[in-house]
Amino acid sequence: MAKKRRWPWVVAVVALGAAATLLVVRDPLLLPGKHEVTVYGLNDDISTEVDEAPGLLGRVLGMCDADSYYAEQDGRKRCLVLNGPLGDIEVSRKDGKVVIAAAEVTKLRSMATQDTGSPSPTTTLVLMSGKPAALVPVTDLVEGQPAKIAAL
Repeated sequence: MAKKRRWPWVVAVVALGAAATLLVVRDPLLLPGKHEVTVYGLNDDISTEVDEAPGLLGRVLGMCDADSYYAEQDGRKRCLVLNGPLGDIEVSRKDGKVVIAAAEVTKLRSMATQDTGSPSPTTTLVLMSGKPAALVPVTDLVEGQPAKIAAL
């Protein structure tokens, strides 16, 4: 009798498991519940809009180059230059939106005033969860009220 070789299946299952684990570790906001994200200020002065995603770095690693992060929102492709980190907050993700509790909104507003990394005042905060998770316009943050921001 001939032995059946199961190694190709084992390798395939292990590879799929590793890929799924990497995806979840890279972006924990894909899982239900609250997760800690790091807040950065967006340096609008040197962040740029690009015509195309920056290949493998942009799609897999979420980077344009060594010091800027790739993000797509509303059809715009951008290379984001960040200031910070400014601190950490807890958020959750629901229905394609990043949900920020009222207490965390207060923290975000305070962080925006502390960002002194660019010559102009901070107008947008970036929530990072391994890669950019959301761009938060400071003007959309109402003191004492939760916020729902489109996830990237």
